[in-house]
Amino acid sequence: MALQYAFRLGTLAFAATLIRSAFEKTSFTGGLQDSICVGLVFLGIGFAIGEISRHIVEELAERELSLNSLPAETGVMDARSNANSNGS
Repeated sequence: MALQYAFRLGTLAFAATLIRSAFEKTSFTGGLQDSICVGLVFLGIGFAIGEISRHIVEELAERELSLNSLPAETGVMDARSNANSNGS
C-alpha cells in the first residue's frame, strides 16, 4: 500500500512540476531536473504517509477484532457458568 501511494504521489508531483516548467518556458533539461527532484521528494513523503496509514489500519483492525471476539468469549463463559449453576 505504501509503495502504491508513494508512486502515485511522486508521479503526480513529477507531472505537475513538468507542466509548470513548460508554462514558465524554462529549458527542457532544467524543468526535467526540477521535476525529478520534486518527484523523488514526494515519493519519499508518499511512502512515509502510506506506511503510517498502513500501521493505523492494521492497529484499528486488530483492536476491532479483539473487541468483537471478547464479548463472544465472555458470553460463552457466562452461558456455561449459568448452566453449571442451574445444574448444581
